[in-house]
Amino acid sequence: MQEVTFDIEAITPLFLAGADQMAAELRAPSFRGEMRYWLRALIGGLAGTDGEGLTKVRNIETDLFGATDKGSALQIRVLGSPTRLEEFRRESRGRDVTGRDYLFWSMEQFRDKPRRRYFPQGTKFQVMLSTRDQDDIHLKQGLAAFWLLTHLGGIGSRSRRCAGSLHATGGSTILPFGTSETPQSLEDQLTRGIRAARNLYTLQGTLQVSSVRDALFDVLSQATCSIWILSKPDHTWHSANEAIQHIGESLQDYRSTIKPLWRRKIFGLPLKDVDMRARRASPLLLRVTRLQREQFVGIAVLFKTIGEGISISDYTLVEKWIAQDFPKALKVTL
Repeated sequence: MQEVTFDIEAITPLFLAGADQMAAELRAPSFRGEMRYWLRALIGGLAGTDGEGLTKVRNIETDLFGATDKGSALQIRVLGSPTRLEEFRRESRGRDVTGRDYLFWSMEQFRDKPRRRYFPQGTKFQVMLSTRDQDDIHLKQGLAAFWLLTHLGGIGSRSRRCAGSLHATGGSTILPFGTSETPQSLEDQLTRGIRAARNLYTLQGTLQVSSVRDALFDVLSQATCSIWILSKPDHTWHSANEAIQHIGESLQDYRSTIKPLWRRKIFGLPLKDVDMRARRASPLLLRVTRLQREQFVGIAVLFKTIGEGISISDYTLVEKWIAQDFPKALKVTL
């Protein structure tokens, strides 16, 4: 058996629950689902999203994570599950909404929906990845999906809006899991990590790389994805809470300037006073990352997909927010 264990710390609140929304649960399926998402993004960025590319994505995903008629080659276990929970409560009073409340708004009590409980910042546990293979190819592929999740995404509700950001450290030499010292070294770490994840499939001949110009789902490619490292113009943030508040206030203020209202749909649907029936996940993923010496930065991942009344030109509204409010943002090379 091949296995690797990672020490995990929650950088931002983890809103995780099963059927009972009041009972927060930290379970392996939360990681498995998000790792599948990031594997699709990785492979789709190499193979494309047309019929042939989608077949390759499905085959590789099934080979690693299994399907209804095939067991998973990768096992995921959560060890030392924490028990401390807190209940989400708004900080805002009246019409003045804080950045945190803006990003986490749906976690508050609403009509018959109770307040969500969550695992607080600083929560620690472990995640073990293992395979029964004699060789380590499936374990390496699982590590690639896990690295993408813990460096570009998050888990649980509001994970596209800074919740569920994790810091992972562990014994992997094929992907850079260390804590970066500066935003510039983080930029290099992300570039190297994405390249290493791709190499697991391209260097061994698993995939013939295609040029991806248009994407039907979220994929990591130069033409369809942009990644920025966000911080204040003069320095990094001194806490995760400070980063959340600043990013939330910035996004809230910027979106309020977009007229007419229907143009805001690029940030996701449903949208009050525009369309409350349609569903479209936000193409903008926001997370918080910790650097050395208790410095914090934000990471913004923008996936540019086509269809559903959305064109590539619509994404300039999101890019304008980055350029306007974070003029010194570092852009990661894809």
